[in-house]
Amino acid sequence: MDKNSFSELKKVLRRDDPPVDWVYSFYVSAENELSWEAFRKWLSFDEDEMFRYKDILKKALAGSEGREVFSVSLQSQAQDLFSLRTMEEENEETLHDFAGKILDSYPHTDPYYAVLFHIVYDVPAMSSDHKKLEDGDVVYQSLLLALCPAKLSKPALGYNDLDGVTELSRRWTIGAPEEGFLYPAFTDRIGDLNEVLYRAKKEISSDLFGTFFEAGLPVTAKMQKDAFNTLIDSLDASVEAVALIQDDLANLEGENVTVLEKEDAKKLAERCGIDTGHFDESYGDIIGDMPLAVAALKEPAVVFSTDSATIKIPADRAQLVETREIDGITYILIPVDGSVVVNGIPASPSKN
Repeated sequence: MDKNSFSELKKVLRRDDPPVDWVYSFYVSAENELSWEAFRKWLSFDEDEMFRYKDILKKALAGSEGREVFSVSLQSQAQDLFSLRTMEEENEETLHDFAGKILDSYPHTDPYYAVLFHIVYDVPAMSSDHKKLEDGDVVYQSLLLALCPAKLSKPALGYNDLDGVTELSRRWTIGAPEEGFLYPAFTDRIGDLNEVLYRAKKEISSDLFGTFFEAGLPVTAKMQKDAFNTLIDSLDASVEAVALIQDDLANLEGENVTVLEKEDAKKLAERCGIDTGHFDESYGDIIGDMPLAVAALKEPAVVFSTDSATIKIPADRAQLVETREIDGITYILIPVDGSVVVNGIPASPSKN
């Protein structure tokens, strides 16, 4: 992923006048039936509607690289999207073919709303001192798909002048995008037909991905985290050492390290006091060629779980944790810093 180009594109899409030409959207019922569809030019939306669609547009690419957003190199260009990408006016056959592919491949239990934005961005030229100029000769045309789940509103009472206070009718409300893609990717400030930017807030729908793109499925954040945890577990690390990992990952992120290569992971383990005598063998067996994104591995807190208790502390306080055996029982010790509040009640630690 070209981070600078991607950052530029996200800023452009957040403008008051994003470079959107047209929008094709359709609503799919829980029974997987196409219930409603519309093709509209962007400038035909009224102010309130445009505000709602701008919100979807902004959130369609939200997330961190390697955690929710994945840059995927394709084995071949996505031919099924070419006619859509170059379409300037409504073509029902092309649009229905696209919608049919989504219906056939996207798994769901609740209804969802699919929104396809056609982006036409006149890329400004860049001067030698990296300042944008007015004129450029590159036009970036792309498709941005956002799949938004619908949720049934909660039961509630409401008032109107005709009926007074009555039970409100429950409705399906459209939520934030959970999955979608940008094709082609915006790399080196031009469109790259051999790369797609795929976004999934949770799991990637393999059938949907495979319907449009010929490539290996991106490795999700959960898959990366599970593999990394298995690697650390294989090294027989202590509680104190494991607790330090999150603080170290945060430091790497602060240094703009985005991918944890093999040597980076080994140095991290060593800094945390983990024995790396068998690291190379374990890494090869467990991680192999899997990319490990720092954003996918990093958590805001360190959570200690035992059979009897769960303790959560900020990652930057992990160095204060220690274990100690007292009368044959192992304890996790965390120094008291300041006051102690138990269920909202200030309390004093026992002195004995």
